[in-house]
Amino acid sequence: MKFTIKEKNIQLAIPANNAGEFRFKKRKNRLDFGKTFSTREGTFDDQTYLEGQIGYDVPVNDVEKGTKSTKLTRKHFIGSNGKKKYPSELSELFYEAMTLELISKKEVANLRKEIEGYKSFIDEKAISVERHAKLTLNGINFEETSIKLPTLYMIETLDETQIEVSIQKQQYASGVQPMVYFCIPLKAFNNASDLRGKSSNPGDKFVYIINTANVLNLVYMMKVFGMASKRHNHDVIKILETLPEIIDR
Repeated sequence: MKFTIKEKNIQLAIPANNAGEFRFKKRKNRLDFGKTFSTREGTFDDQTYLEGQIGYDVPVNDVEKGTKSTKLTRKHFIGSNGKKKYPSELSELFYEAMTLELISKKEVANLRKEIEGYKSFIDEKAISVERHAKLTLNGINFEETSIKLPTLYMIETLDETQIEVSIQKQQYASGVQPMVYFCIPLKAFNNASDLRGKSSNPGDKFVYIINTANVLNLVYMMKVFGMASKRHNHDVIKILETLPEIIDR
């Protein structure tokens, strides 16, 4: 994620195409299931939004090997998995907001205390199974069921963005894992009019600005990560301890 600082604002430049952890989707309302579309063939309209999967840390080993990067390498913390980690991505944005005094140290201390007090976690939400009729395909009998993996929408954010938490089954382990996404509607991009009604071309970018009016979105993201699971809770608390220490160095 590339960003620059200009006039006490954090400006994110996001390529206007589907890549990595960023997907452009369309839906009719904020609670609909979004469908990814080709930005080179389809056009951006008022149903378009960006779904971004953002993390908050990176293993120290990955940074040392050069496979991952972060600006915050002056101090590490020990993650819930026992590994050394540096703050990254969301934490980098949060750090910049602190240095710009968009978020005060007192607010960070209060946020950490609040998250330390969380007792309910999203990954503890029960998964329901619905049984349907039996069916036969190619002479083989099956019994059909539907496993409901809930998605939580936090829509009380600012600038019509929203935070979504999708409960998904773990691929190589038992249980579930919460995946956190930050969703930005087309209208929330500073330069939305440049691409509205158009398809994307190589080099096109959307600009999203974080300032005093919407910086609380970063706080909300930390809160949601802090309640995603006990593992996330541990890591977010450590990050909120580490960031002020980096600033004070």
